[in-house]
Amino acid sequence: MTDETPDLGRLPTLRKRLAELRSGIVRQILAYGAGTVLGAASLWLCFAFLADWGLRVPHGLRVFHGFVLLFVIALFAWRDLFRPLARIPGPEGLTLLFERAHPELRELLISAVQFQRAPAAGDPELVAGVVARAEVRAAELHPRAVIDPEAPRARFLLGIGATLSLALLAWQNPLHARIFLERLLGSTVAWPQRTHLTLDLPGLSADSLVERSEARWRLRLARGTDLAVLVTAEGQVPDEVTVHFDGGRDQVLNPSGENVFRTLLRSCQEDLSFHVTGGDDVDELPRVEIEILEPPDVAGIAIAVRPPAYSTLPETLVFNQDVDVLRGSELTVHVLPEPADAVGLVRLLPDDVTRSLTPAPFPSENGGEPVPGVSFALTADKTIGFRIELTDRNGLTNPEPGLFRVRVLEDRPPELSVLAPSRGEFETVRGGALPLRVRAEDDFGLVALGWRVTSGVADGALVASGELTPQPLPTRATGVRAAALGSARLEVQSLGTAEAPVDVDARFELEFFARDQRAPEANEGRSPPIRVRVVTPEELLRRLQDRLAQARMDAVRLSEEQRAKRARIDEQLDALESDGTLASGESMTLSAALAGERRVLADAQNLARNLASAAEDVLYARLDEKAAGLLEYYDASVTASADARFQGAPWRALARESAGGSLPSEGFAANLVALVGLALEISEDHATAAVAALQAAENSNGAVQVADNLEAASEAAGRVLERTEALLAALAEWDNFQNVLVQARDLLNRQKELRDRTQQFATEK
Repeated sequence: MTDETPDLGRLPTLRKRLAELRSGIVRQILAYGAGTVLGAASLWLCFAFLADWGLRVPHGLRVFHGFVLLFVIALFAWRDLFRPLARIPGPEGLTLLFERAHPELRELLISAVQFQRAPAAGDPELVAGVVARAEVRAAELHPRAVIDPEAPRARFLLGIGATLSLALLAWQNPLHARIFLERLLGSTVAWPQRTHLTLDLPGLSADSLVERSEARWRLRLARGTDLAVLVTAEGQVPDEVTVHFDGGRDQVLNPSGENVFRTLLRSCQEDLSFHVTGGDDVDELPRVEIEILEPPDVAGIAIAVRPPAYSTLPETLVFNQDVDVLRGSELTVHVLPEPADAVGLVRLLPDDVTRSLTPAPFPSENGGEPVPGVSFALTADKTIGFRIELTDRNGLTNPEPGLFRVRVLEDRPPELSVLAPSRGEFETVRGGALPLRVRAEDDFGLVALGWRVTSGVADGALVASGELTPQPLPTRATGVRAAALGSARLEVQSLGTAEAPVDVDARFELEFFARDQRAPEANEGRSPPIRVRVVTPEELLRRLQDRLAQARMDAVRLSEEQRAKRARIDEQLDALESDGTLASGESMTLSAALAGERRVLADAQNLARNLASAAEDVLYARLDEKAAGLLEYYDASVTASADARFQGAPWRALARESAGGSLPSEGFAANLVALVGLALEISEDHATAAVAALQAAENSNGAVQVADNLEAASEAAGRVLERTEALLAALAEWDNFQNVLVQARDLLNRQKELRDRTQQFATEK
């Protein structure tokens, strides 16, 4: 083939077929090239859109994507469109395409085309024959035999489909399409955000916010302030939100609710700035800038306490601590603020009441000159707490002001301990007396001490009352409550009148009271009521007989128990004397003997107390007319006793005086006193000596010392047995005497009743 174009005027049919083939090839190139360019451009646009929309790529990368799009279009247009169009073959090449599609032509067509070159070579007749046959065969040819339209058509449809799809998506989302194209062309227009973060600083006072705009927040906070940060996400909620601080430090926040992220910046100590990002909200707005200032503070607290005048307590000044004050005290609380020009108020808790602070000098703890400060005053009526809330000239407040407490102590009513009557229920006779002895204690002194008797019936009417002269008792140390003792003797007959004397079986309630010097209203303390019943002498004697019978049984048990304990002591002493050494179990045996003897001592003391109680009832009931001296002596002895425990010394002194003859020694009252003295001798002398000897034996190291102490314990136990037997004999005599006395009283009463009926019969006649 040559570059010369042959003249196909003699081959019109073939020329037509070649023109049709060329047109078909051009159409295929155009379809294939256009489909390729459109498809490649569509794919790259999809990639660029997804990258920009999903990753929010920067401006430079978006411009690069635009250049890549132009490059893709140019590359595929040149490779699949312009270059193939430029390389479409001429008539000879097109003829060869037919020859390849129809090998049976045996180069007939190409020969005929080449013969059309001028000048024609060869035999004219032969050339004419070739041309004629070629023309005939050209009529049978069709371009479809040479070209395949499926691939170009598919490529074109693919490109058109991709383009139409993009167009449809753009038509449905015009905003996104417009923003993407503008950003692809280099614009800085932003995508619509899927996530919108809203920053809030809850709990922030209005004075702390200096500036607030869309781009920046400026705050002034006191040093040590806790700052709460609250981020609310709207739209697409991200998995986490990041707080970015200056200096490269980040804090990741996880959701604490459906769309809420929160954190707490504790005790801010230095200036800081931060912003938050999350999801596609990365505009870093607003930026929070915090300036840390030194807050005001309480440099000192001084509380001046002036107690109530009646308490006689001195005024005190306490620094930097809680105070305990008496109710009604006047308080002046001095506050030393820092800086000195800070102002504020005090918040009283739990009432949540505020008071203003007034300028006042702050006292010096070391006795120096006062310095400027503020103060407030109050009266201590109840326990309170208070906080000092200060504000400086910058509007800052002291963070977390400290809580101070003023604990109010109540002026308690006087406390009473009834010494006599010693029982809650007391029985006496009409001619008897009631021993009144009471001990009263108060915080700041007593002004009144007395008693009152009310009726024992339902109305509880006042029957009698009286005052007792308080006898101050010495205190053992400063700060101990003031104590006083009051005593008197109340005659039973004084509870009635001449017109209405006290009846048998009359019932009363005795109550002691005491008042302190609290102002303006005194406190009154009261004792538990004591029930008093008036009985006949015979009933009281029968009760006495029962009590003495019980005492006799107690004495019998005491004797038996002491005999068993002494036998154990003697056995241990014999074992020690035979061996001469202490066995390994001797200490346990001594401890057991000591415990048993202590039980003997406790029983002996209980016996003595029971006998003394019975004798005291007889003395104050005046059942024995000969015992007046005994009553006066005993009453005078126990008046000064301020202890509620049983006192054996007055009874032993009374027994000695009665036995010595200076006091009455005859009559059943004197006999009872002698019994009490004998019981006290058993408990306080001999049983106590036995316990002391056994304790000394337990603490001894050598066998000789143990033996000596055991021997002393045995002797003391023997004396306990001896005196107990004497007590049992005396109780037996008392029992016989009591029976005779009761029978005599019954005979006397019957005689009186017979006389009264005889006189009544004589009067009626």
